[in-house]
Amino acid sequence: LIDNSPSLGVLMINSLAASQQLIVPCQTEFLAIKGLERMMHTLGMVIRSQKSNLRHLILPTMFDRRTQASTQSLRTIKSTWGDDVWKYAVPVDTKFRDASMKGLVPSMYDADTHGVRAYKKLLQTLKELTSNNA
Repeated sequence: LIDNSPSLGVLMINSLAASQQLIVPCQTEFLAIKGLERMMHTLGMVIRSQKSNLRHLILPTMFDRRTQASTQSLRTIKSTWGDDVWKYAVPVDTKFRDASMKGLVPSMYDADTHGVRAYKKLLQTLKELTSNNA
């Protein structure tokens, strides 16, 4: 598991080259989509140079269904990258902030929040992807 900063530098390129699978989190906002475009372009270059297909999943995060901007951004992400996008989105969840202030992981602070349930769904998706590709 390699956790990189979102900057597209040499470390990122090397991490992509060393990876077998990739999760690309992207906030559901306009500027984040611009960064995602650059990331996917870089990923395409790495895939072409290695002549392999690096499996990847775009993970929409910080989704707020109450705002038109977030809803439109999610729609744009799904229409642009289609099957590469996780079919759900991790919602904005203030309990994550509360858990952080208490020094707890969100699932220990409140295991039944929207955000924790979304990440549990993501884990199930990853298990299914891993077992299907084994």
